[in-house]
Amino acid sequence: MSKPEKGECLMSNKVVPNKRFGRNFIAVLLLVVMVLGLFGCTTGTKRDAGVVDNEAPSVPQNVNGIGRERACYITWSSNTEADLVGYRIYRSTNSGGPFTHIATVGTMAAPNYYDDDQGNKLVNDQYYYYKVTAFDTQAKESDLSLTNSIQVRAGLPNEERPPRVVNLKARASTEAVYVSWDKITSSSIKGYNVYRGLSSSAGGVTWITSVPLETPGFVDTSISKASAEQYTYIVRSFNEAYSESENSDPVQVTLKSGDDTIPNAPFDLSVSSDSDPVITWSKPTNNEDGSPIFKGDNPTQDLAAYLIFRASSNDALFSLIGIVDDNGSANYTQSFKDVNGSCYNLFAVRALDVNGNISKLSSITTLSSDVNIPSTPKNLRAWSSTVTESGIKLAWDASTNATSYNIYFSTSAEGAYTKAVTGTTQWTDTTNLVINTYPSSYNQDPTKKSQKLEFGIPYYFKVSAVSSSGKESELSSCAKAYPGGMGVYILEGEDPNWEFSLASNDNQNHVYLAYNSNSYPNIDNYSGSGCALLVPATAGASNSDKYRFGAGSLLSSSYYALPRPSSSGSYYRYNVYAYYFPHTTSGTWKCEIRENGILSSALLQKDISAYSATNKGRTVMSIGSIQIDSSTSGVDIDLTATAAGSGGNCTLFLDALVFVRVQ
Repeated sequence: MSKPEKGECLMSNKVVPNKRFGRNFIAVLLLVVMVLGLFGCTTGTKRDAGVVDNEAPSVPQNVNGIGRERACYITWSSNTEADLVGYRIYRSTNSGGPFTHIATVGTMAAPNYYDDDQGNKLVNDQYYYYKVTAFDTQAKESDLSLTNSIQVRAGLPNEERPPRVVNLKARASTEAVYVSWDKITSSSIKGYNVYRGLSSSAGGVTWITSVPLETPGFVDTSISKASAEQYTYIVRSFNEAYSESENSDPVQVTLKSGDDTIPNAPFDLSVSSDSDPVITWSKPTNNEDGSPIFKGDNPTQDLAAYLIFRASSNDALFSLIGIVDDNGSANYTQSFKDVNGSCYNLFAVRALDVNGNISKLSSITTLSSDVNIPSTPKNLRAWSSTVTESGIKLAWDASTNATSYNIYFSTSAEGAYTKAVTGTTQWTDTTNLVINTYPSSYNQDPTKKSQKLEFGIPYYFKVSAVSSSGKESELSSCAKAYPGGMGVYILEGEDPNWEFSLASNDNQNHVYLAYNSNSYPNIDNYSGSGCALLVPATAGASNSDKYRFGAGSLLSSSYYALPRPSSSGSYYRYNVYAYYFPHTTSGTWKCEIRENGILSSALLQKDISAYSATNKGRTVMSIGSIQIDSSTSGVDIDLTATAAGSGGNCTLFLDALVFVRVQ
């Protein structure tokens, strides 16, 4: 007998010689037909939860949605089927689909779903499309294809948002883009988010930085210097709850190619004593090469704009606060009114010409009583400490009028600098001081505050001089160094001597090089040339996939050779750290380190739990310590895939294993 298709009844033909039985059977059949004709097929609400049927629930009605901060809130009317189990929610970024199942919810009096992409957050101002289906105890689901989609824009409605940023301006030099806007005076505003993209509209932008309320400007040095692409910028204000405003009007700008005529800096700066001080300056009349910008009565001026910078009188961190276009070749002076600052702030100006050439910073002007601002420290040096684990040492030349110095810290040469040390004396080559932790005020990544500096990546420093009355010089040029110790030995995850050992060979590649990209935006601070993405086929079994360094054979010379003592009875001790990138696709891997040789026992074992509900940047884990003596040729290392993470996968984004000698 053939199996029935979905929705069909299974009936068999049987020969019955008893004619009375045949007549009774026909009568019963006629009765069934009459009942069906009387009540019809059930296409609406189910009447009896105990009756098994093949009918799916009806399509949920009155589906509506509203935007929330980086989320969408979906509601609909309850279905009334007696055997209803719950609802499935589908989402797409296109009205025509495809739609992806994102959540399942049970029955409730007022069914709803809050979609923040399971904590990863949606993109404000992007439109999302939703469909909702119902399903029952028989796993029957209402028809998705007959379900109308609704459109919802992520983000708060305009009337609930912070005030919108206006008067956005952007100018480009050969090295950077300068962006400024009008400050918002609302007391509820905390700061501004700056977004950048390559499209000609605000739709293709991504967040690049946040700036505080008091400095409505940003200098973008992270753009590609070799690109002739047109960049688009928008700015959004945000409040204490981190809810964002609508987009500002977008502005587009393209990096300039430059020429050989860089203008001199503006000069004769002055500042008024008004509550909203006016900064005035004279325009440069010559370029740095001596060629004139103005020629008598027939000026050949090519100046385009001026960039105004401000700093606190006790802080040499200048921020862009405004951009003004040149007021014409008939005028030799120009001014800017700062509605956000004080005449006791420090001010400076740079000139920008039409070819993207930008002048040096002008002299600093202020009405501060201290006219003897210290000179900028010179000859700053930075190098790895050989005494303190993860330590960096600094030294610089003394400055005139200085009674103390401030040290500033950053993870990139052109990035935001954080004040790390204040009121210190001059550091020289023999000063017994080091920096070996992130500053406690480090806000670029608060999770790293006061944490040990990471091995394998560089850190950048600048120094300022401070006078007896607390006035601060400009920051010095930067110096770069890597954290040190008695010895630092980095085994990169992408080292070609690693081998991926499969429990069962499938002739597939299981190791990839990952670095900062659209696919892996958090992998942006690594040692070496990237990180190794390990993708196992078998995890958690008695014979799982391994990533191995060293063959582990009796006579093999394939091992990681660490320095060892030369004399018998001595030993070196190493602290071992794993650097990796937590990820939603990652799982748990066991790290095992052995002395080289098949008969050797493990020196160290430790699990690396790499799963994270959100993708994160470079993370360090202390594996422990190992001790080797003069007879130890080297170490073998096994990384074994032991368990999938909550995401159901067991990858590992391995940057490096670091061995730091401490004894």
